[in-house]
Amino acid sequence: MELTNKERQYLGLELIEPSWERLEIPNNTDKNFVNGKCILYFAGDILRKSIEVTDDGSLYKESSCHIKTENNHTIISPITSKGKARKLNCANLSKCSYEGMYFLYYNGKVLLANYTTEQTYYDSELAGIKKMNVKELHEFIQKWISETTTKDLKKINDFVSSKRKHCKFKEGDFFRFSIDRTNYGYGRILLDISLMRKNKEKFWDILAFKPLVISVYHIITDNPNVDITTLKKLKRCPSQFISDNRFFYGEYEIIGHEELTAEELDYPIMYGLDLDYLFAKDNKLIKFQMGHTYKEITFDNNNLIQKSEKVDPFLQDFINNGIGYDLNINKNILEECIAKNSNEPYWHSNYNLEHDLRHPNNINELQMVLKQMNISKDKIKCPK
Repeated sequence: MELTNKERQYLGLELIEPSWERLEIPNNTDKNFVNGKCILYFAGDILRKSIEVTDDGSLYKESSCHIKTENNHTIISPITSKGKARKLNCANLSKCSYEGMYFLYYNGKVLLANYTTEQTYYDSELAGIKKMNVKELHEFIQKWISETTTKDLKKINDFVSSKRKHCKFKEGDFFRFSIDRTNYGYGRILLDISLMRKNKEKFWDILAFKPLVISVYHIITDNPNVDITTLKKLKRCPSQFISDNRFFYGEYEIIGHEELTAEELDYPIMYGLDLDYLFAKDNKLIKFQMGHTYKEITFDNNNLIQKSEKVDPFLQDFINNGIGYDLNINKNILEECIAKNSNEPYWHSNYNLEHDLRHPNNINELQMVLKQMNISKDKIKCPK
C-alpha cells in the first residue's frame, strides 16, 4: 500500500515531487515486530518523506521530514558538530525528528495529526468508525475524498500551516473539541491536579503526566459556537482523568469560564493499597482519593475491599489510576447516552471503567469503602 498524491492532497499531506528519488529498505530490525519496509523519498541528500509499511498490512505510517544524509543515502548525518553519524535504517530513522502532517493506519484505526503543532486533525476511533482492514481503508479514503468540500480543504490546509501554541487553562473552563470532520463536542475542566502538586496538597499522587479531571457534555453538533449557558443545562458524562497535552497545545479550545459549584464537582475515585508500600513489612496504608478528598488508614487493621480475593497485590480492583491523552468516549457512545438521556451506555462501553467505584456495578463495594474511610455518600456527585 502507498498513498497517491491525489489522496495526499485531501489528507493534508506533503506531495511527492517527480524529481524525488525513491528508495526501499527492509524493516526487520526488531524480532518481535512484523516484518515490513520503509519507503523513503529524497530531494538530493535530504530525506523528505518516510513511509513505514508492514508486510501484513497492519501498519501504514507516512511522515514528512528534513533529514540530511550522506554516502549515497546510507548514513544519517549528525545534527550538530558533536553529534555522531548513524547508519540509515528503519530503527535509526524512528529516532529522528519529523515535521508537519502525518497519516497513521494501525490496528484498524486512522489518525491524521501534526507533529509540529502536537494536534490531531482526525481520529477514527473518536469518530466512532469501526476498525478497518486494508480494503476498507481504501474505501474510507475514497469516501473521505468524495465528501470533501472546498471548506473542508481550507480547514485542513489551515490546520497544516498552523503554528504550535502553548495555551493556558484552569478549573471551570469550558472547552470544545472535534469529534469528526464536521461535528464538535464540549466539556468542562473540573480539576487541575498539577495545582495540587504545586501547592503541596496532601493527596495520593499516583497519576502520570500532568493530570486534569474533565467531563464531556451530552452534545454532538456542527455548531462551533455553543454558548456556556446552553452547555450548563445539559447532562455530562462521568468525569475522567486525562493528560493536559491537548489543552496545552490548543487542540481542545477554551470557549468560556465560570466558577464551579459544589454540585458540579464530580471526580473519579482511586482506592487501594499504596504502591509505595506494596513490599514494605510495616506501615502499609490503604488510601482513598476523590478530588480534594483524601483519606488513609493502616492496612494492618483493615481489609482491602475488592470484588474478589486476590493474592497478587498489583491486581487491585479499584486503584483506578489509568490515564492517557484521549477521551474515554467516542461519537457512538455519546450518541447512545444522548438518545437514552443516561450515562448507562458510557459505563458499559469500556472494561477499564469497571475499576471506578462510581460504576453502577460497584455500588456495594462503594458503600463499603465509604464506610471504611468514614466518608459521607453525599460527597459522591457522579452524574447518572
